[in-house]
Amino acid sequence: MILRDTFYTINALKFEDNVLEAGISINAKHAIYEGHFPDNPVTPGVVQLELVKEILGTQFNKTIQLKTLATSKFLAVLNPVNTPEATFKMTVTEQEDETLKVSGQLSTCEGVCLKFSGIYY
Repeated sequence: MILRDTFYTINALKFEDNVLEAGISINAKHAIYEGHFPDNPVTPGVVQLELVKEILGTQFNKTIQLKTLATSKFLAVLNPVNTPEATFKMTVTEQEDETLKVSGQLSTCEGVCLKFSGIYY
């Protein structure tokens, strides 16, 4: 996991009835924000999608890869200075071929930042 414990930390992780919930804290001083953007940090979309993958990997205790991204809608800016705490809520269904069908969202106290769905393995 390339971002865990440097870019973000997991504060809470719960998986029950196919619903995975994770609370995270984002490090606003991480090097990613030096170029995206100084004095006005914006979490890149690709980083948000990496967070999904890493949280799934933490829950299932294995390296997770994205097979198919069906949808991704970036609805609001994820700025860790304004809102350093974020929450993932995902529905995760294990398929017969051992892939994971995942849909969910990333949100802060200000609202939903990302909605996504895809297949992971």
